[in-house]
Amino acid sequence: MRNPISLLFLILFAVSVLVTYLTTRRTQHPVLIVALVGGVLFLLYSLSVGNPFVQALVLGLVLGALFDALCVTAALFFRQIENTDQPSVA
Repeated sequence: MRNPISLLFLILFAVSVLVTYLTTRRTQHPVLIVALVGGVLFLLYSLSVGNPFVQALVLGLVLGALFDALCVTAALFFRQIENTDQPSVA
């Protein structure tokens, strides 16, 4: 890392991935909006380490979307497992 602002953006991206997981697992917020925030933060991180804009844009969109897609997939999987494991009360 070249400067402290890049560390800040990286920490914010990590927090956004955690928030994406938690909100998807608890179904509190729209997944697309939360995932978009993660992509923008990864774009800002990529710009802050000195990448050209086009490279930062591609990295931000592709890697940010990849991390968020994996996070959402894991959260949906565990939410489905959690719902099927509970015994029905009748």
